[in-house]
Amino acid sequence: MNAIASNSPDQRVLITRWFIRCFALIHVFNFGSLVIQVRRFFCADGLIPVAEYISLVQKNDSSLFDCMSLFMFVQADWFILFLAWLGMLLALAALVGFHTRFVFILIFPVYISFVSVGQALYSFQWDLLVLETTFLAILLPSSGCFFRSWNHQADKITLFLFLWLLFRLYIESGVAKLFWGPESWATLNAMTHYYETAPIPTWLGYYAHFLPEGWHRMETLMTLIIEILLPAFIFGPRWMKRTAFVAFTLLQVFIIATANYGIFNYTTLCLQLFLLDDRDMAWVYSLLPAKSAPSYGVAPAKLKPLKWLIAGLVVFISLVEFSMLAGGRGVHKTWIAKVQHYTGATRISSRYHLFGPIDPTRYELVVEATKDGTKWIQLQFPFKADKLVDVPPFVAPYHPRLDFRLWFERYPIQWGEEAKRPFPDASAHPKVLTGYLKRLTSQLLREPQKAAVHFDDFPIGEGEKFKEVRITYYHYNMVQDREIQGAKQYWTRKKVGTVYLDLSLGKNGKQTIVQGRSTE
Repeated sequence: MNAIASNSPDQRVLITRWFIRCFALIHVFNFGSLVIQVRRFFCADGLIPVAEYISLVQKNDSSLFDCMSLFMFVQADWFILFLAWLGMLLALAALVGFHTRFVFILIFPVYISFVSVGQALYSFQWDLLVLETTFLAILLPSSGCFFRSWNHQADKITLFLFLWLLFRLYIESGVAKLFWGPESWATLNAMTHYYETAPIPTWLGYYAHFLPEGWHRMETLMTLIIEILLPAFIFGPRWMKRTAFVAFTLLQVFIIATANYGIFNYTTLCLQLFLLDDRDMAWVYSLLPAKSAPSYGVAPAKLKPLKWLIAGLVVFISLVEFSMLAGGRGVHKTWIAKVQHYTGATRISSRYHLFGPIDPTRYELVVEATKDGTKWIQLQFPFKADKLVDVPPFVAPYHPRLDFRLWFERYPIQWGEEAKRPFPDASAHPKVLTGYLKRLTSQLLREPQKAAVHFDDFPIGEGEKFKEVRITYYHYNMVQDREIQGAKQYWTRKKVGTVYLDLSLGKNGKQTIVQGRSTE
């Protein structure tokens, strides 16, 4: 065995160790977000209760492939909390280097259990990215007990699978931009709207929005170059890998600085470590006071037949997923879609289409309630853009899933053409809304204390109820150099339409939706 030296090619003992620790830290933040939000989402009083979802799955005679979750067997609140805390403890165990292969084997079924029942609140692509990366992390050599006398590295098959994932993440996102968003990306206008329409922008993103149009066009072009051309560098010689690492890292850091996407960008940065080798790490260590990297003997990596089989399976599933991404609607009627129904359920390989079409218009819903029928109070979510003076926050790697998901909601009742906005106000039963939003508004009307956990400064106390609840949809724009009562104004807005929630609608022959204000 040879000690690691700065001129040793293709050795990744330090890289492998750093990846395991960094990815474990990502899981700490990910499960930390879950632990904070698990009661308000998954438990009996939550917005997407596990028991109700599993009951629906079982009524439809669905198989485990339709809901690959441990909750198919137990749906009790104690079990939900147990799994969330178990995931956190496992992540901490991986962080300190305690038998990491065994830990990642346990983390995978724990997290897929939440993703499979998480519906709209756990439908983000970074959830799939974390699961796929976790599966590949199982193939890495185990840390043993706290990395003692540890001298192992990713074998060639495992290294290829990590690079293949990184390649697909970028190239598929680039292809999606051209396939799904030609009116914004091909015209180089995408970044003109990106900062203003990011689900939860940061205050740096606010200032970036007001940079010159020429800068935004250059950003758009550079993003396309990085995502469409540079992925080929991933499988090139060392100088190409390092070039790709620098470009990819700059892109991810810029995204982190201007918008909040949970652990997505951090997971991508972690994957990019495999573009480097231990010679690069030796250079990094040389900049530190110690002046030299730790020296280890390098144990030869063994290529077992099982890994060849797993690699073939991952590549096959990834090609099926890419066919579903790039094949258009026609592919959904072929055998590929039937295969994907089963392979996709495993979550060991997925498709990615990050930042495809950039919507030039930002819509936000504002929830309001009244206790007396005359004075309406705006209910404030912690992180989403509501008030015009809300400072765009830094939140990531914490992921406030409800605040983030609400950005995707659009006015649910369209009376005629889009051009006729603002829409006339309407009354509707909460069931016209998305599942989690339907439950939130129903709780506000029936049991407001259960909904209080989702808001800042909830305006009513125990035993009180709201007389009415409504949702007003607005078109939001970032605004510069304005103040409201001495406070800096970040947003301006224009009304799209208001929906008054009425639980009596849809009963006794009534319509579910009534155009015009109707609260009888």
